[in-house]
Amino acid sequence: MTHAVASTPLADKARPASGVREDHGRPHRRKRSPAVRARKLAPAVARHAILIAASVVFFGPFVWMLLTSFKSSSEALSFPPTFLPTEWHFENYSDLFDVAPFGMYYFNSAVVTVFTTLGQVLTSLAAGYAFARLKFRGSNVIFVILLAALLVPFEVVFTPLISLLSSLGWLNTYQGLIIPNVPSILGVFLFRQFFSSFPTEIEDASRMDGAGVWRRFRSIMAPMATPMIGSFAILSFVYNWNNFFFQFLAVNRTEFFTVPIGLAQLQSSQAATSFNLLMAGSTLAILPVFLVFLLFQRQIVTAMSGGLR
Repeated sequence: MTHAVASTPLADKARPASGVREDHGRPHRRKRSPAVRARKLAPAVARHAILIAASVVFFGPFVWMLLTSFKSSSEALSFPPTFLPTEWHFENYSDLFDVAPFGMYYFNSAVVTVFTTLGQVLTSLAAGYAFARLKFRGSNVIFVILLAALLVPFEVVFTPLISLLSSLGWLNTYQGLIIPNVPSILGVFLFRQFFSSFPTEIEDASRMDGAGVWRRFRSIMAPMATPMIGSFAILSFVYNWNNFFFQFLAVNRTEFFTVPIGLAQLQSSQAATSFNLLMAGSTLAILPVFLVFLLFQRQIVTAMSGGLR
């Protein structure tokens, strides 16, 4: 005698459907077709291809310059050019210092760049804070005039500037290379915008506690502007290290030549016969800039993202 088993909703839920394999609690994943996978990967592949192509375009000349600096003089000018040196000439860098006093060029560039950058950071930081936080008569008018000065190219003002340096006796001097570049309108604008967007509650609280202008600036505002200070200092360092045009006009004695002027002199005298030495000098010229960006790239990213410390 057979007994019929009544079907209940719980039994129906517990009973697996016919033709469906039990996976012991694991969810069943449908396999994607190759066309679907290709469509999903296409944007990522295109993005990486664009990045690789941009890297080749931007970094290719630097790689070629570095490799050329290790070639012989004949191979550096050979056609068709070779990518890798057939013989590595590491002595090109020592020969460079025999051909031109690059040690003195580096010292002059370091002195001019460091002190100019320091002066630009200090003056721009103080002026930006004054325009943003201190209310005085004519502040907006003065700031607009400063911004208008950014539209004036340097080629318009270099003649009276050089005449002024000559009358002061500052040609072929360190102060003549440093002091005219200390004021930075771009730096004042950047710090003014930074301090304008800064919340006022902390500064108002310190004012209620009796803190004066100098103490608020030194103890509160300047430390909070550390990311912007680092970012602007890097940009200022790069600009002043590569500032060829003004330095070329302000000095004409070898003992005050900087690296850009030294490279120009080397190009005019050795480019036809020692192109490899010129590439070695160019490699040494961009090395400080590369190291600065490598060491302080986090500050640049933090400043660009608007982070506060």
